[in-house]
Amino acid sequence: MMRRRLNSSAGFTLVEMLVVLAIFVVLAALTTVNLGQTQTTTNLATTVDTTLADIKRQQLLAMAGDVGSSTSQQPQGILVQSNQYTLFAGNTFNSGDSNNFVVSAPANTTFSSTLPSSTLLFNKGPGDVSGFVNGSNTITITSKGSSKTITVTRFGALTVN
Repeated sequence: MMRRRLNSSAGFTLVEMLVVLAIFVVLAALTTVNLGQTQTTTNLATTVDTTLADIKRQQLLAMAGDVGSSTSQQPQGILVQSNQYTLFAGNTFNSGDSNNFVVSAPANTTFSSTLPSSTLLFNKGPGDVSGFVNGSNTITITSKGSSKTITVTRFGALTVN
């Protein structure tokens, strides 16, 4: 009886394994970098959307009045600070008012403003901007090197750049 010997090797060589591992490492590195950028963009977009909604809400409250409140129609404003903004009612910001609502900036996000006294105030009734000064009408939100600027017109219309 003749025995045949087959010389077969099963498995992968060390070089093949290293090539596959190198490709995997490169793909993982690219994915991590791209996911980090997406998260920064998403955080900034969410903060801008929230800020826009709060600005429009303050304008609507100045126009229609705060339902269920004893002070039904009065000016409404926003005080912009570097790490937060505060929603308030009345002609001026009063830090002792318990009805103020503070919105804190997410981590690594800052606010800046060209508004006079960093305050955006909507007049009661028409809801236009009190003391509007062209060129002093922006709020900039910055997060990890990216920024978006909200521009407010005299009538309270908003644009984002």
